[in-house]
Amino acid sequence: MPRRTALQQFSFTSGMLDPAVEARTDVRAYFAGARDLTNVLGMAQGGVTTRGGFRHVAEIAPPEGEETIRLASFTFALGKSYLIAFSHQRIDVFEDGVLNQSLIPDPEVPDDADRFFTSDELADVSWTQSLDTMILVHPDHPPRRLLRQHDGEAEDWVLGSLELTNTPTFNFRGLTLGTASISISGDTATVTSTDDTDFSAVDLSEGSPNFWVRIHGGLIRVTARISATVVEGTVVQAPGETTAVEPGLWTVEEDAWSDLRGWPRSVNLFQGRLYFGQNRARPQTIWGSRAGSFFDFGTTADVLDDEAVELTLDNDQIAAVEQLFVSNDFLAMTSGGVYACAETPVTPANFFFRRQSELPAAPIRPVELDGVVVFIRSSSDSVRATCNELVFDDARQVLVPQDLGLLAGGLIDSPVDMTARQGTEVDGANHLMLANADGTVAVLNTRRAQNIAGWTRLRLGGGGLVTAISAVGARVYAVVSRQLLGSPRCFIECLEPESCLDSSIVAAPVGALPTAEWNGLDVLEGVEVHLFSEGLDIGTATVVDGAVTTVEAVDSLEVGFPFDWTVETMPLEAELTDGTFIGNRHRLVRATVRTARAGRFSVNGRDVEPRTFGSASFGSADQVAAKLATVRLLGWNGGRGDVGATVCVTGRSTEPASILSITAEVTQ
Repeated sequence: MPRRTALQQFSFTSGMLDPAVEARTDVRAYFAGARDLTNVLGMAQGGVTTRGGFRHVAEIAPPEGEETIRLASFTFALGKSYLIAFSHQRIDVFEDGVLNQSLIPDPEVPDDADRFFTSDELADVSWTQSLDTMILVHPDHPPRRLLRQHDGEAEDWVLGSLELTNTPTFNFRGLTLGTASISISGDTATVTSTDDTDFSAVDLSEGSPNFWVRIHGGLIRVTARISATVVEGTVVQAPGETTAVEPGLWTVEEDAWSDLRGWPRSVNLFQGRLYFGQNRARPQTIWGSRAGSFFDFGTTADVLDDEAVELTLDNDQIAAVEQLFVSNDFLAMTSGGVYACAETPVTPANFFFRRQSELPAAPIRPVELDGVVVFIRSSSDSVRATCNELVFDDARQVLVPQDLGLLAGGLIDSPVDMTARQGTEVDGANHLMLANADGTVAVLNTRRAQNIAGWTRLRLGGGGLVTAISAVGARVYAVVSRQLLGSPRCFIECLEPESCLDSSIVAAPVGALPTAEWNGLDVLEGVEVHLFSEGLDIGTATVVDGAVTTVEAVDSLEVGFPFDWTVETMPLEAELTDGTFIGNRHRLVRATVRTARAGRFSVNGRDVEPRTFGSASFGSADQVAAKLATVRLLGWNGGRGDVGATVCVTGRSTEPASILSITAEVTQ
């Protein structure tokens, strides 16, 4: 006779858990989590649902060995958004999944390819966008601008240099050693030093940075080096007087940004100013433009409130500014921790950042989701990358990082990209998506108010590996690398809730419907694909001359690669009067799966077909409804070599399901 029967219900609001949690039945997340949640997404109300397929949008064909592709969202106005795809010396602009325009070097213009970024450079490109302008920065190039032009009838996208005025300067040489004298005639000034080393670094050859002399509160741009001790220049800001100046009280400066010293690495906009962060020579410095004038970095001796600002994050460790991010606060994500702007509105007198956390931030762009900022902690030889949210601590009055993936463990594997999709009227779930180095995607379903925070994992069908990801409005786009017929291919694909296949293409009919002849599949030439029509998997076919033939005539056809989905509970466990299930033999008597919708699926290898037939004909898609599916099971689990019983629900993408909970009955 059984000693005791226990019922256990799993709801999955805590998502997929690390194997180490299997020994922690005392953790609250245990019975709200799962051992495996693959190719499902968390629902806003709890539970999980089979993800949609990734629909084919376009193929990007970079030169061999130049496969790096970055994705960015460009939002011009409400309901007017674009996907920007950066690849090797190329920019593609998509609107609603359709190619709008491609920008490539003009072969008729010498060195026009220099406008574009190479594949090797794309990983270090950062951007920000406002209205019709996207500003692009890279540490080896001057800032660039991607501009959307519209004449009322047509759009035209233009990539060019970003023209900046009164760019900042810096004294890289240290103290001057000689006494300086100055004479001014009109707009021209002559500066003489008693020490020939003060002007020794001045190089006015082509490609060199500009040099400046700051003296008596004035600024002189050097235009000529007359001798080792004399330079001549243009007066930019008039000196207050022309008397001699003692050594160390005047400076010889050069452009803060140049090919020699490096260009800004990070960029963002905040309260009417354009901000740049980090270059090679000054990795911990942040520069801000004049208020209300994004491209002017001018200052005066009067230090007015609307003048440009500059700050170096002095600390006991390097705090290179990897990203600048704006939410409720203006944040600097650095290699030495997270900093927040202490005062607003910003003026030269109060421009200051206070460190919030010592966690080093990776160069991956942060996102804002469910009211908090999420960033990736950089990895090292001894520390793995983690996904963290910044939560305000009322007692300490600082933003405190919390590890979002603490219980998910290895689900987060060296992230290479991150995006966030806010809930919509159709799908209320907030999803954070991380593209891992192994090509999988870790997805967090979060609703802080309902205490929902659970991770799931996406693996693409057909061997697809996700290398970049971006949300444009409610749509999620990914760069997917595939090996087809022995050759590497790069595709842009869109997560489509109504699709059941990956790399999905809706074929074009040949002739009147219904028909067995379908074409428009040239991108999958020679590849064996699955055929899906009217809710049914109708087999496979090989694409020949861009076409396939179905066994029977159908009214619609989707082709692509199917994927499998899995929902597996944590090991069943209960405390009995004479011990627990751990190390003891026990039997899973039955499992009940509560579904909101479901096609065919399996429970621990036993097929379940929760279908309902109404007035629909047998030739139409199955009608599915919410119900309970109960499966009785046989066999024993436990003992020294067994980790215990679980309930494992599996299915195929062509048979999607929404699983709300699983209840298991187990006896010992």
